Amino acid sequence: MDLIILSILVVEVAVLSRLDKKLFGTCFTPFNLLSYPYTAIALVAFFFAPRLDFVALYAPSVVIWIVGLFVFWGTGALIGLAFIGPVTGHEYFCDGAGKTSETSFIVKLATRLAWGIAPLLAYGFYKSESTSGGLAYIGSPDFRTAYQYGISAHAVVLAVPLSVLLIGTYRKGQKLQFITIAVLLTFLFVSQVKGTLLVPIAASLIFRAIRANSKVPLKKIVAGILLSYVLFNAVYLAGLSLADPSILQESDTYIFLARHYFYYLSGGVLALGEALRTGVGTVGGPWYLVFTPFMNLYRALMGSGHLLLAGSPRELGMTTDLLSSTDLGTNVYTMFGTLYLYLGPIGGATVSAVFSFICYGLLVICKSRSNVWLLTLYCIFGGWLVMGFFEYYFWSLSFLEITVDCAILAAISRWVPISPRSIRSPQPQSRPAPCAS
Repeated sequence: MDLIILSILVVEVAVLSRLDKKLFGTCFTPFNLLSYPYTAIALVAFFFAPRLDFVALYAPSVVIWIVGLFVFWGTGALIGLAFIGPVTGHEYFCDGAGKTSETSFIVKLATRLAWGIAPLLAYGFYKSESTSGGLAYIGSPDFRTAYQYGISAHAVVLAVPLSVLLIGTYRKGQKLQFITIAVLLTFLFVSQVKGTLLVPIAASLIFRAIRANSKVPLKKIVAGILLSYVLFNAVYLAGLSLADPSILQESDTYIFLARHYFYYLSGGVLALGEALRTGVGTVGGPWYLVFTPFMNLYRALMGSGHLLLAGSPRELGMTTDLLSSTDLGTNVYTMFGTLYLYLGPIGGATVSAVFSFICYGLLVICKSRSNVWLLTLYCIFGGWLVMGFFEYYFWSLSFLEITVDCAILAAISRWVPISPRSIRSPQPQSRPAPCAS
């Protein structure tokens, strides 16, 4: 029965992704960005988790994703059929948004904004490092908490779209742009939150692939996985080495990190399975935590009540590592898993349809309008969808803040006059972007 469930998932993803490509003229659709990573992680967890002394994947939990993916795709398909003209063409999605609108004005604006927020980023790092006990405590919960609050935290959020755009438009020889990217990624890196670094990197890779209208061959997929492994380990090694430099010379450190990388990748799918298998009553707070960014915005504007914290507490998490005696519990349950556990099947399906509408609506806009900032926002949404195998990222306040930032920058680039000499002529395309091979 377990293999049958997984086979249904594989067939569903293969068939619906092909239909998505025909409907939207690209393989970089929200459904594909969401479904392929989850399917790969679920298969890896099913075959290897018990061998690495993790709990086995509870296959019935995959049914939640089978249903969720169909609802997500179905909503997108309706949008595609409603806007069949704008979405079948892709000159703006690939060449217009990526090349014609990549003007010197936009790149200069992003660069100046990046250097403008650099002092805030530096101040936020200094303040967080000082209040948490010094450099040796970078990576501690106190440091991460301090780094996520205050005006400097808003600068970190703004650094995400800036880094995605600058990486996406970077070309060899652009030294100032390269230095700017390095500065932004450094401050995203020191946040010690894997998603804060991995999501912009994933979004940047999506941006460049869309802009180049190119294939995503297997070797690039493997390279991307290796890059995520290197960055994941680097986040931990930076904090550990500051506390105890000798730890870098111990082979056990790298063995632990390799196994912890699997723990991180499989955490969401395994924890969701354990939550269903054990029949837990709750994995966190009330249902309305799913709408945390909207509720926090209302409370901040009206001054009513404390701000809510998105996420499930570790003490209510699921044990997925059978060898760890200190495992406090895995408190991530994948995108559809979190919606299901907090809202139930009907509520979860409804919210899934709403976010599908948002993501596919943005895709339609990007394919019918030439605006690089909107493409940047779409790629960031894509980065969150790629990480859907881990958690539901749209309940973070950064979802609203990044959306507003990109919308403002999109309006500026739309209405501020730009010299015609800075705009390249679009190149007509005769066929849709090829899919991964």
